[in-house]
Amino acid sequence: MAGAGYTEQELKSKGIQYTKAVYPYIRTAMGQAIEERDGFVKLLASREGKVLGCHIIGSQASILIHEVLVAMRLGAGVDSIARTVHIHPALSEVVARAAYAFG
Repeated sequence: MAGAGYTEQELKSKGIQYTKAVYPYIRTAMGQAIEERDGFVKLLASREGKVLGCHIIGSQASILIHEVLVAMRLGAGVDSIARTVHIHPALSEVVARAAYAFG
């Protein structure tokens, strides 16, 4: 497990509006290859797309969170994560796919 930034509960208690995307590992090629059925990435973002939090449960979560940490540190949005080229097949695709879900 790995997490950074706000949780949904914190955002709700502070009255901060947010959107979220959840993407399961198993819907990526590497997730299928390692048969990771329970893992997922949950991204939380402001309505403008700024990353507010990320929570990952699954294989290599402590490594996958680093991409999101850099984006948060730079004040980047989910679009920056989505536009970054991700290796295929690799678990990092699950982070990218969660970011793509914001449209």
